[in-house]
Amino acid sequence: MSDMPDYYYIYEAFSEGNLRPLYDHVFPSLLRYARKLTGEQLSYLAKDCVQDAIFQCYMHRRGYASPAHLRNALFVGIRNRVIDLMRKAEYDQDYMENVMLGDSEEEDVSLAIIYQDALDVIYGAVDRLPQEYRELFRMSFEQGLKNTEIARLLSVSEVTVIKRKARLIERLRRMLGKDIDCYLIFFLLAA
Repeated sequence: MSDMPDYYYIYEAFSEGNLRPLYDHVFPSLLRYARKLTGEQLSYLAKDCVQDAIFQCYMHRRGYASPAHLRNALFVGIRNRVIDLMRKAEYDQDYMENVMLGDSEEEDVSLAIIYQDALDVIYGAVDRLPQEYRELFRMSFEQGLKNTEIARLLSVSEVTVIKRKARLIERLRRMLGKDIDCYLIFFLLAA
C-alpha cells in the first residue's frame, strides 16, 4: 500500500466542499512547504499561510480542472502569502525602501484615495449583512483573529469558520456585483 495520497479523491471531495480529506492527507505537506519558505524566524506564520491558501482555493473550488491544477493553486497560494507576510514583516528591505521612497507623493495620495473608496464600498456592503456575518467580518478582518481563535470564541469547529468565511465573501461578491472580484476584496482587507 502506498503512502501517497489519492489526489483524485481529495480533489473530488474538495470540489464538493468537503475539506476533511485535504486536511487529513495533504495539510502536513503543505505546512512543511510553508515552513520551508518562511524560514525559522517566521515559521510561526506558516500555518496561517496554508490556511489562507486553502481558503482562497476553497472560494474557487469548482474552477479547478484537475487534481494537479488544485495542487498547483495551493502551492502558488502559499508562496504568494509567504511573500506578502515577509513584506509586511519588513524582511524584504528592497521592497520596503521602494514603498517608502515612492515615485511621487501624488501617486501615493491617488492610490490612498482609490483604496479608501474601495474600502468604503466594501464596508457599506458589510453593514447590510446579517449580524452573524458582520461579527465574523469584524473578528477575522478587523481584529485579525485566526480561524482557530474565531472557532473557539464562537464555539464551532475551524472548518465551520472556513465555510462561513466562504459564504461571507460570496455574499459580498453578490452584493458588490461582478465589478469587485474576490481577490480585490482580500487585497484591500489584507493591506
